[in-house]
Amino acid sequence: MNSAKLIKSIKDKVEIEVFLTDDIKTDEIAALKEKIRTIGGIKSISYISKDSAAKIFESQFGKEMLDIYDVNPLPPSLKINLYDEYKTTERMNKIKTQMSGFPNAQDIIFPEKNLELIEKNTSGFTAINLIIMLTISISSVFLVSNTIRLIINSKKKIIETFKLLGATRLFIMSPFLIEGFIQGLAGSAISIGILWIIYGFYSSRFSENELKLEFISGEYMLYLIAAGILLGVAGSFFSVNKYLKFQSQ
Repeated sequence: MNSAKLIKSIKDKVEIEVFLTDDIKTDEIAALKEKIRTIGGIKSISYISKDSAAKIFESQFGKEMLDIYDVNPLPPSLKINLYDEYKTTERMNKIKTQMSGFPNAQDIIFPEKNLELIEKNTSGFTAINLIIMLTISISSVFLVSNTIRLIINSKKKIIETFKLLGATRLFIMSPFLIEGFIQGLAGSAISIGILWIIYGFYSSRFSENELKLEFISGEYMLYLIAAGILLGVAGSFFSVNKYLKFQSQ
């Protein structure tokens, strides 16, 4: 969840900047904005005047850098934000090409290298998350299955008695499925507790960090608990089912 949030926060900062000629007039800016809006994927357009550009520059690099000039050397510009699905290297290059012939547009730039890096790392994040999810899921089923198998071995005589008395397969399995349910519920509750401890540690140690991690929402907690219960019951079912099949042979 937080890796997706990190990627989105970086992508939100990806914009196209169109540097304009110094002598551009107000009506020409309005006309240029209208032309740009006809291009697909445009979310918003904001005008940065020469004075505003100087203030932004001063806040980032200090006033001394501009003091060496007699006049403000920074040009006015338009900052164009796109919808997320258009923030790819290919699409942004197409939009840049479409705008290249527009009047009063001196230069058009966007952080192409950063965007390429994001695109590469996004697939990496997805792959890592998927591997972790599969590893934990398989481990959970395996651990619960082994635990239930030990319980079954300790209660062989009771199971055989139930079978002799004509108990149904579901009746015999029920206590073990409940055991798996409890294990899954306890496991998911403990995992939420561990996540909360890690989150608290990170928040206290790295409170000044730009990356503000979020703790899982109530909705995600329910998903996590449901997943834990499902894995617990699945582990129990596989273990008991395998034992009963072996006994019936």
